[in-house]
Amino acid sequence: MILAIDTSGTDCGAALWEDSLIDSIIIAGALRHNEVLLKLIDRVLYNNEVKPSDISVVAVSSGPGSFTGLRVGMAVAKGLCLSWSLPLVAVPTLEGLANCVPFSAGNAMTLMPARATEVYWALFHAEKSEWVSKSSDTVSDIADLAKVCQRDLFLYGEGYTKHQDVLDRLFLNRRVTLPETESLLPLAVATAKLAADRFLKGQIDDVMNSEPNYCYSFPRKDS
Repeated sequence: MILAIDTSGTDCGAALWEDSLIDSIIIAGALRHNEVLLKLIDRVLYNNEVKPSDISVVAVSSGPGSFTGLRVGMAVAKGLCLSWSLPLVAVPTLEGLANCVPFSAGNAMTLMPARATEVYWALFHAEKSEWVSKSSDTVSDIADLAKVCQRDLFLYGEGYTKHQDVLDRLFLNRRVTLPETESLLPLAVATAKLAADRFLKGQIDDVMNSEPNYCYSFPRKDS
């Protein structure tokens, strides 16, 4: 069973997955991840009568995203892994966001807010039943995004929400919308699903040395 947590943006989420979704709890716009995350995890475990011994893997949305949120999520995930002697699976946030989107969208650009008018973004293409990455995680000014891809795209993520007016103008004739019959998954749920796939393939992360992907280069302390 996978316990997945997401604190990469304004929402705070936890999900349980075993072959399919068991349960998820999302607190929208929390911005108090350090206050609510552990309570949220306790709640989703309690509601489903799940004990730590029932968990096989802890997964976390690993960025890019909110610096503070990512640090909180990674610290809690690593703490649970060490306390419960479990492996860690870190799932890139932009990949997780792509897997929130139905494959019928065809192409997706996922975005998280960065500094001022910058966003973190990545491109994905739906191939059969999989979102395939077509770019690395990148940070750019939103004004530069229209030229990075000439295909029709579904735009998704908090970076899109924050800059929606500008991005809708930039992608005026190329922005894909979903029919009313299609819905989006919460990021914590997509993170759990991806983590289950990675774990089955033996793709686990080093608990002690894993760090969030901030997607920015920080100056060295000794420089």
